[in-house]
Amino acid sequence: MVFFVQVTTTAAMSFLCLSAFDRWACTSQSARIRQLSSIRVARFFFPIPFIFWTLVNIPFLIYSDLVPPMYTCWFTNDLFTRVGTLILSPILTVLLPLVVLILFGLLTYCNIRLVSHIRQQPNQSRMSTWEQQMTRMMLTQTLLSIICTIPRAVYVAYTISINAEATTMSFEQISIILLADSLTISIVSVNFASSFYIFLFSSPRFRQTILMYLTCRFHLRSNQIAPANMLLTATTHTGRQTARNIAHPTIQTERF
Repeated sequence: MVFFVQVTTTAAMSFLCLSAFDRWACTSQSARIRQLSSIRVARFFFPIPFIFWTLVNIPFLIYSDLVPPMYTCWFTNDLFTRVGTLILSPILTVLLPLVVLILFGLLTYCNIRLVSHIRQQPNQSRMSTWEQQMTRMMLTQTLLSIICTIPRAVYVAYTISINAEATTMSFEQISIILLADSLTISIVSVNFASSFYIFLFSSPRFRQTILMYLTCRFHLRSNQIAPANMLLTATTHTGRQTARNIAHPTIQTERF
């Protein structure tokens, strides 16, 4: 269980870092770097976090077992317990991803500022509405990722600082720490569902696309036929045309 939680957590945070890298790459002025922001590259890198973190977290699988009397999955080696809880788990799941998010967030902000500065030049065209929406969405997503990760980093730093006093804590203190643990995990989890809502509220074009998709998907369009006014569509004949038809009637012959 510890191994599974460690692998999934580190892989999830890796995808957050990769998304931050993708935002930086697609806003770069270099065409070579922008080529890294593509579906082909994303498909190539998708299995790598799972494979990499599975290999890195193998010690969690080796030194974990059901520990009596509650038979909960925990570490069986005292040395690895200290290394895993104080070094590996905090750094790999919180601190390192936070540094990467902040780094690529700043780089993305610099790229967007550079693009805005270039577009403000007299000989350059202004940013289109779609570019402004993409800029707003990228900045909001990057800022939200950093904000949601900071509480978890603070909690991890706090638990490391009080690790020596863990044996002397009261039941109320342990309950408060567990509550803070659950809250910070929930806040971090907001990252993985926030992109859709950020795009939905920030981009009118995205909302229109979603509305069109739902309309076509669930057949919400009405198939009623509007009645036509026959008086407006009927063929009109003038008096001259009527007189001409009377004076020169057309003769139709039938074939035998």
